[in-house]
Amino acid sequence: MEFKPIPCHESLRPFIRNYWMLKAHCTKMGTQQMFSNGAATLHFYLTQEVQLIDAAMLHQRHDIQPNETAKRYQTALFHQNMQTVGVVTQEGDFEIFGAEFVPFCSRVFFRKEMPDVYVSPEELEDDEFVTLSQKVHKTSSLEERVALLDTFFLKRLAEFPEGDVNIERLNDVFDDIVPTDGTTALPPHSQDEFSPVDLASTACLSQKQFTRVFSKYVGMNPKSYLRLLRFHKALQMLKSTSAGSGPSFTEIAYDCGYYDSSHMISDFRDICGHSPSELANFGTELTEAFGQQFSGLMKKKIKIENLI
Repeated sequence: MEFKPIPCHESLRPFIRNYWMLKAHCTKMGTQQMFSNGAATLHFYLTQEVQLIDAAMLHQRHDIQPNETAKRYQTALFHQNMQTVGVVTQEGDFEIFGAEFVPFCSRVFFRKEMPDVYVSPEELEDDEFVTLSQKVHKTSSLEERVALLDTFFLKRLAEFPEGDVNIERLNDVFDDIVPTDGTTALPPHSQDEFSPVDLASTACLSQKQFTRVFSKYVGMNPKSYLRLLRFHKALQMLKSTSAGSGPSFTEIAYDCGYYDSSHMISDFRDICGHSPSELANFGTELTEAFGQQFSGLMKKKIKIENLI
């Protein structure tokens, strides 16, 4: 498998982490699991249409095969929530071109409410988005695909209202979650946890108002987002465990803020349908967790020891 991050236009970097290209070869029909990382993503499936499976069905069976009567996607926009999504692929080459947004910034480019966790351009009823998808699939040039996305997003950025107060508030909140200097994120008070109440205070909103704004822009409520960060921190630590040099599950649970290893196991099963030991056995096949840096204004290392 080959994964290549691709920088977007400089003006877009405060809002888009990066574009990317993934190439792989599927030796048989099967289901690839995509863990949520809290950021909206845009996928163009270049070499084959895919079937998308929600978490409830995926957790029941991990060997789902393509269904000829099910809806297939050439392009999908994912508005993240807590749950894993299954991507059902067929045998052969599998290439995806995509974009990953700064967690709260996809609203800058897609203003319509998404009815589901993932939608096609047609389901979103966005004619410009439909045209973009058609052009991206028509060309075989990576450079032209990048140019098409840059042009589309720069136009949408120019149309976005200047001084959007909610974007500014959420930027301040994420500054608290992941400090600019890359140090460990600490709560603003002498507490052992980083609560949604603290984040609401940073945004200068009541907890009810903040939860509404956060959920609208990020795609999940603040408590769920902090829970997802804890899961990803544990997931990163599991990678070193699978290599034989990492801490024990009990140490991981303690370091990541779980009450105990049983709490961590339960949380893992709820989020992704697997136990920590199952994921550790996957080793290098684990989905890529949070990258080391965001882009532009969000260019901060992920250090989350004391979030929740």
